[in-house]
Amino acid sequence: MPQAPALPSQSEIPQSHSALIRLKAFLRRLLRVTVSDGRIFLGTFAGTDQSLNLLLVNSEEFRLEAEENPNGRYVGQVVIPWRLVVKVEGEVHKENRLAENQIATQVIPFA
Repeated sequence: MPQAPALPSQSEIPQSHSALIRLKAFLRRLLRVTVSDGRIFLGTFAGTDQSLNLLLVNSEEFRLEAEENPNGRYVGQVVIPWRLVVKVEGEVHKENRLAENQIATQVIPFA
């Protein structure tokens, strides 16, 4: 009977593959996306397309200008063009460091 192929070591995994693994870790997690016009979208990360546009579901839009509604508005499903993204923050569950109900926020680097 043939043996299953060995898994590659961390150094053998291509950079794009490790980035894909990191991206998949954020699926179904709450993201806060800041765009270039100052709006903030808070929603569940559902994926990207080939152009890396972000797809959020169950989203709310917040405008932080003084005359706007600080409570935000429900927008549902939204696709955010990657060229407009200024910052992406997401929940990271750190079971070893935090109690069960605590959540840390991590800024996701993009370049």
